[in-house]
Parts: sequence; structure tokens; C-alpha cells
Amino acid sequence: MTTQLASGVIAATVQPFTENGAIDWDTTARYIADVAAARPAAIAVNMAVSEVSSLDAAEQLQAVRRCKATIAGACPLLSGLSVTSTRAARDFSRELADAGADGLVVFPPMPAFMGGVSLAMIEDYHGIVASSVDLPLLAFQNNVAQYPRGAIAALSKIERMVAIKEASFSVDNTLANIEEAAAAPRRIGVLTGSDTFILEAMLMGCDGALIGFAATATTALIAMQQHAAAGRATEAYALWNQLGPLARICWRAPLRDYRVRMKYVLMKQGMLPNMHVRAPFPALAPEDRRDIDLAFERHGLADPRFLPSGAAPSRAKAVHADVVA
Repeated sequence: MTTQLASGVIAATVQPFTENGAIDWDTTARYIADVAAARPAAIAVNMAVSEVSSLDAAEQLQAVRRCKATIAGACPLLSGLSVTSTRAARDFSRELADAGADGLVVFPPMPAFMGGVSLAMIEDYHGIVASSVDLPLLAFQNNVAQYPRGAIAALSKIERMVAIKEASFSVDNTLANIEEAAAAPRRIGVLTGSDTFILEAMLMGCDGALIGFAATATTALIAMQQHAAAGRATEAYALWNQLGPLARICWRAPLRDYRVRMKYVLMKQGMLPNMHVRAPFPALAPEDRRDIDLAFERHGLADPRFLPSGAAPSRAKAVHADVVA
């Protein structure tokens, strides 16, 4: 499994809610089953696109248990580990493992990792998690807590560390991390988390993607990554030229709103009955709705091959695209 998690496409999925803010477990099961049908390298729940900051610990554990049962071995199930202290990381990582997680995506603990984190802090924090659970680990460098040069070399010393999600949204940082990984004492995968230039990051040398945009179009993104890995840039761009405009709309400023934008995309595709997010995340802005609708029209994104499974589900769609949530 560790080799599988170091490359390919790992789909970070959204978390459906009902109108009153409760988790919609029925929709979650149907949706996760569609993503799993694409056979990604893994599915990751309790991630930023899943609104993990809005989920309490019991809900996160329930998400692992329920999604693990739904996937039924089709691919590994990862969980984000998003806590604010080393003690919490040690304790909650064990609970996530007991719930059935096949691996953990280790978020930077905030606010401790903001404003200049040291290599010693990075190595110590991830080392504690590695000593707490017998699971493969993936580090998560984001645009809020960017890791300094040398972080990948330090992480490569931790035996359970198999990859890093490189989500700096910076071409320069992406290239630097690819080069550092290649020269590290032990090779770990570099998975892009920069949704606005997924293919370009792969062509630069990223081993794949751990990405929120793969919450939809999972099958197409897997095909794109396989083309990129085989040097078939023309075929890869044939897909990205359709999907890239949508990704850039969903992950534009304010970046916070990619969650509701992605839920609107999935609602248009009939995968979700609504696009509810938990407050204080805001509702979809009118300009976002307009631009997503235009992208669907201009780039043929209503085609079933851009559904998570790459094919129309046999069940009836939950909602029509013109229904307002």
C-alpha cells in the first residue's frame, strides 16, 4: 500500500450536509461509492475540502467507519489528521487508526506552524505521529504553513512517511520540492495539492496528486495523470483543457469558497442534492454560479465521463442542475 500512496491520484472528497447542517450519510455513501468506482490510488476524507474544521471528533471517526464500509476494499481510505497540538495528534491518530483509516494525511498543526516553522518542529511532530500508529503517513504542506527547504529530507528519515502533499500553489516551491525529494536520503512521493495547475505540476515531476478537485472527474483525472506519467502530454492536455478552467474557477480568490463551489459542481452533476456548507462558510456567490455554469457549457462538462466514476450512475439523479439549494 505504501507504494500505491506515493503516486497516482488520491481523491479528497467533499462532505455532504442536510439543510439543518447534519451530515447526510445516505448521500455520502452514494457519492463515496461513485468516487471509489474510479479506483483512485486512495480516497481521503476529513480533509480541507471535506470541511474538516467544521467536523467534531465523533463525526470524523464516523466518516472513517462509514466510508471504509462503503468502499469495501476498492481502494485505501485515508483520513486527514487536523489537530492543534502534538498531544492531540498522538491521541487522535490512534482513534482514527482504530476506526479503520488505512493511512493519515498529517495537517500542519495551527497556529504553531504559522509564521516560520523549523525543521526540528516538522520532524518532531511527524515523528510523534509515526510512533503512535502503524500506518503510512502523508505530510501536508499548504499555502498557509509552507515548509522550509530541507523539510522533505527530514521527513524522509521517518520510516512511515510515504509522500508529501505539496499544496503551496507556487510553481517555484513545487519545483524545489520535486528536486529535494529526488535527492532525499529515502525517496518519498510528491503529490501536488495545487488545484489550479494540477497537470503542469505532474509534468514538472510530481508523482501524482492528493487533490480536492478529484472530488469530481476522478476517472478523468486518473487518466490524465497516467498520460502525464507516460509522457503523453497531448493526451493529458486534451483532458486538462476541459477541466482546468473549472478548477481555476473553483480555487480562485477567495480561496475559502472552493468548498461550496465544488459542492455546486457536484450538485450540477446530480451527485449531491444540495450545496450546503456549514456556517460560517458562506453560500455560493452569484458570480461563482454564473462562471461555473459557463464553464460547463463551454467545455462540455455535463458529459458523464466527467462524473467521479466516469459514467452515469444507474440510479436516478438526486437533483436537476437548475434546482437552487
